[in-house]
Amino acid sequence: MTENIVRHHTRVRRHYGTTPFVEAAESQLGQVFMNLLVNAAQAMGEGQVETKEIVVTTHTDVAGRAVAEIRDTGPGIPQETLRRIFDPFFTTKEVGQGSGLGLSIAHSIVESLGGEISVESRVGKGTTFRVALPPAKPRDLMKVPIAQPVAARRGRVLVIDDEPAIGRVVSRVLQNEHDVIVVADAREALPLIAAGEVFDVVFCDLMMPGMTGMDFFEVLRESNPELARRVVFVTGGAFTARTTEFLEKSSNARLSKPFDPIAIRRIVADYLGVPEGHVKAV
Repeated sequence: MTENIVRHHTRVRRHYGTTPFVEAAESQLGQVFMNLLVNAAQAMGEGQVETKEIVVTTHTDVAGRAVAEIRDTGPGIPQETLRRIFDPFFTTKEVGQGSGLGLSIAHSIVESLGGEISVESRVGKGTTFRVALPPAKPRDLMKVPIAQPVAARRGRVLVIDDEPAIGRVVSRVLQNEHDVIVVADAREALPLIAAGEVFDVVFCDLMMPGMTGMDFFEVLRESNPELARRVVFVTGGAFTARTTEFLEKSSNARLSKPFDPIAIRRIVADYLGVPEGHVKAV
């Protein structure tokens, strides 16, 4: 899922060892590792791929935890930056290249699973991110089915988010049941809608460079009020005065990062209509 980005920056080597099972949502872990891989690749810049590499390693540590390490041979991170690396909205990327939420969200996901994410770096030598997750508790080999909402029909879902990893996660959660279109800029979404593209639900990031989710919603409310009512605002949990005021006045649904896959399916199923008790076990 990251190949189109990574291959222009570096090679990837894999050394997978034995690890225990962990209890976690696949989509959440995918969000964590996609973010770490893309960040590592982008830190090394494009070109001269043969001189750079990312090494992905998995093993079990002395505490019995499943450990995944992503090590790059990039320029490294200065200590003053390293101390803030997991802070929300902190980024060293150019304006418009990232929101500064990726590592903060990854940190939140890993900690919510009872795990630990850490980083080591030396300027000029590279950086290693390490994710350690506790083993799943002993239980019967047969997994207890989890009730999942099932939509009454296949829908069309639009995802608007400037963080590519977010769009990939939502798409992965929904793609077996629905058709998902992902765009990174709200300004790309408006021509699709104006051209007659029909969507049942729109997941829209609230804070984006260029056109924000709020600006997109105001335009959509004028041009397509019915679809505007189907906009679900995606938030990272940190609000400006404007976003706070906007959300207080809005009755639209909201989805907080990190995502719960069942919550995403539930929202789509609700808009598409789900008969009482219509669920499936996965």
